Amino acid sequence: MKQILNISLIFIISMFFSACANKQRASQILQSNSAAIISKDYQNLTTLLLKYKKILDLRNPRLSDKKLSREIVFSIEHNYNTINPLKNSSYSDYLKKAFAKDSKNRSDFLILGLYKMFYKTYNIKDGHHLTALGYDANLFKNTYYTLKVLRWKIRNEKDEKGRFIFATWQLNWQLELNKNYKNITINDLKNLPSLKSSKETLLDHSNFNFEIILAMMINRVKNSLEVMGEEPLNLSITAMKAIILL
Repeated sequence: MKQILNISLIFIISMFFSACANKQRASQILQSNSAAIISKDYQNLTTLLLKYKKILDLRNPRLSDKKLSREIVFSIEHNYNTINPLKNSSYSDYLKKAFAKDSKNRSDFLILGLYKMFYKTYNIKDGHHLTALGYDANLFKNTYYTLKVLRWKIRNEKDEKGRFIFATWQLNWQLELNKNYKNITINDLKNLPSLKSSKETLLDHSNFNFEIILAMMINRVKNSLEVMGEEPLNLSITAMKAIILL
């Protein structure tokens, strides 16, 4: 009887340790899969960023420098983070410079700031991560809020003369109106070049391509957070601006 009890006890103990080992292996597999998903999210973000830069430069040809622009594209494509025209500056400094009233090459600063933010958030400097434990969830939350605030600022920010800093969602006639008129009349509207030439009408839809790409970026970062078991708070623009100080 005693021998049977001993055998049963050994069996129970071995089953316990086997279950623990299986649980640990399962946890390691999940962590490894999570890291792979997060890495894929980063690749998607850089692809989206290059697409965003292309259409941003097309709509805002005077807001970027060709040489710097080429260097930025090369860096993004090869995961380099050596370009630093604003010496000893963080990604936040570049993003602020993109919206400064007197800033030149603001499109370049916007893209470079976004790239440096993604590079830091996804910890690219340390190379490939075997598990999701190598990432800082707080950085991802900050990036998520920053993207939401930037989407709002790009859409709404104006300079001291009341002109939109970035041309994104606006139609050509809206930019012409914003640039040349203060007290608009019906005749002024009719004589706007884009309307007068019938290239556009007052009823045409706004350009949503920029919004769509930014929304996809936001979703990629949110996906990374969810993979880590985190969830960003649903905050107002004012609250998010207070958190990220942008």
